[in-house]
Amino acid sequence: MSGRDRGAAAERAQSEVLGTVLLLGLTVAVVGTTVALGGAALDDSQRTADLQRAEGAMTQMDSKASLVAHGGSPSQRVSFGSGGGDLSVDHDAGRMVIAENETGDEIVNASLGALVYERDGTRIAYQGGGVWRSDGNRSRMVSAPEFHYRGETLTVPLVTIAENATADGGDVTLTSEGSPVGHVAENPVVDDIRVTVTGDYHEGWASFFETRTDTQIVDRNNGSVTVLLRSDLVGTGVSYSMGTLGSSTFDLRSIGSLTADSYDSANETDPFKSRDNAVIAAGGEIDSPRGGKSEYVTIRGDLLARYDIHPNPNGIQNGDHPINVTGNVTQRATIDDPEPVDGYLVSAFDKYDARYGNATATTYESWSELGDDAPITDRSAVEDGLDVSGGSETYRVEDAEVTTSGDGGLSVDGGTVTLEAGGDHAGFRFDDLDLSGGELVLDVTEGDLDLRVDDDFAMSGSGSNPAKLTVVGDGNVRIYASDDLSIEDHSEVSVSEGAELRLFHDDPDGDIQIGGEDGGEGVTVSTGPNEPASSFWLFSNADDLEFDGEDAPVDITGVVYAPNANVDDAEGDITIRGALTVDGFDDIDDARFTMRYDEALETAEVFDEVEDVPTINYLHVSTQEIRIEDD
Repeated sequence: MSGRDRGAAAERAQSEVLGTVLLLGLTVAVVGTTVALGGAALDDSQRTADLQRAEGAMTQMDSKASLVAHGGSPSQRVSFGSGGGDLSVDHDAGRMVIAENETGDEIVNASLGALVYERDGTRIAYQGGGVWRSDGNRSRMVSAPEFHYRGETLTVPLVTIAENATADGGDVTLTSEGSPVGHVAENPVVDDIRVTVTGDYHEGWASFFETRTDTQIVDRNNGSVTVLLRSDLVGTGVSYSMGTLGSSTFDLRSIGSLTADSYDSANETDPFKSRDNAVIAAGGEIDSPRGGKSEYVTIRGDLLARYDIHPNPNGIQNGDHPINVTGNVTQRATIDDPEPVDGYLVSAFDKYDARYGNATATTYESWSELGDDAPITDRSAVEDGLDVSGGSETYRVEDAEVTTSGDGGLSVDGGTVTLEAGGDHAGFRFDDLDLSGGELVLDVTEGDLDLRVDDDFAMSGSGSNPAKLTVVGDGNVRIYASDDLSIEDHSEVSVSEGAELRLFHDDPDGDIQIGGEDGGEGVTVSTGPNEPASSFWLFSNADDLEFDGEDAPVDITGVVYAPNANVDDAEGDITIRGALTVDGFDDIDDARFTMRYDEALETAEVFDEVEDVPTINYLHVSTQEIRIEDD
């Protein structure tokens, strides 16, 4: 054999050895990875099974606790086994407060406590007769609590955990602590009832209230949920022409002028006749204009101030003070807090999701595939946005929703786009809305229409190409905006006679900009002839609201209800026929405000159509403590 042959054979032998080593190495790596992944999967499966078992045990706990609390059994035993989690009693897990809304008198103020099974950051808890699951960020309901309300009667046999309860093992014994305590309320109920649940599982409670009861959520934040049970069907109303109802200062030192009067749109003879029933309410301190200003504050009606007015208001009624009031001036006045708007916004968006969110969508490549004037009767998704710069396009939806499946907005810069409701309702959903000219017509002649915008909502026209949003018909339009809201420059919002437009702006960190620098015609929001201001509502939980009427006036007929917002930048001519509710005024930069309060708002339904709100007539509440001990 030649040297070359021997070398080749040696190379082949070395290759075979090397291949074997690589193959063995790969096999070991694959096996190791498989074992590791399998171990992780096994751990995950065990964790999932353990938490499911804990849910079952807690649901059993719920049933047995009810037997003990309500006299069905002197004691009960519940086994949680020996899983990988920890069992404990959390005495600070939450409270429930049931109170009369107007008087604030508490009927129940009870610590709920919770029995908690926790594993790897996930908690399964028994609280208030219900079972809840939390991952540390959000909670959800596993089984419903003892809270029964479908209108007329509220029954709450509340089960609470005694302060001496303990648990740190796998089995516990339940016994009752004393007799049930009845909580007396006046029956039939004469005041609205407010129920607030605070603590770790409030989001689960909120879901329960929304899906299993006829309550109305009025406040929902990081630590609590509050629901309101109405005692009658009288509208809650808007009582103030201008309400700066928070603790922020009502700073009038730099104002150009503030003129306030009232009118009554319900007066068939002379609906816009000027009257002396304006009410300006200031929840924070009033820093009034200094002497020597050429224009002053004139209120044809009453001024309510929660604190003293600076400088001292002596002489207001005789004209020796820059605030001139024809009616009463009340310092240290009792001012009704505004109804919180956060819960109402959550409820509004949830109703949209419930109305349209569960159907399967048919997808189209473009809006043109749907066809002009073609009725859309099934939930549909369009890959592209709708971009119109001329001509006329109409899309009719009958009891369904059309949305965009990708990054698709609605852009109108010239021409006319009509979104038309057929049947009972129609839904349209876009990523954003940019109305920079032309007209968007929302036709509610036959049904109600929902328009949802998940990003910025912007209107901004020019003198020759105004941006118009027009409501025609006599139905209801609801617009849902989830980011910055701006109605600027030459923009016109028009609501026809008999129709109503509600604009829900849900973005605490977003801004509202009304008015702008370039509009030769300014911003107008108008309703039909002799129509009440309640035809247009803007609800927002934003922190900042800016009015800019410096180069062109802002003229609004309607209600701006933004009780969290601070007007920190206002200038120029601003007219509001209706009402304005905000947190405060800090920088109004020589603005010239005209506030014309529509007295018809005093009995208007602020938060919903009155026929959709159930009433409470009777209230039956009791609490029963149970003791939990290791078995």
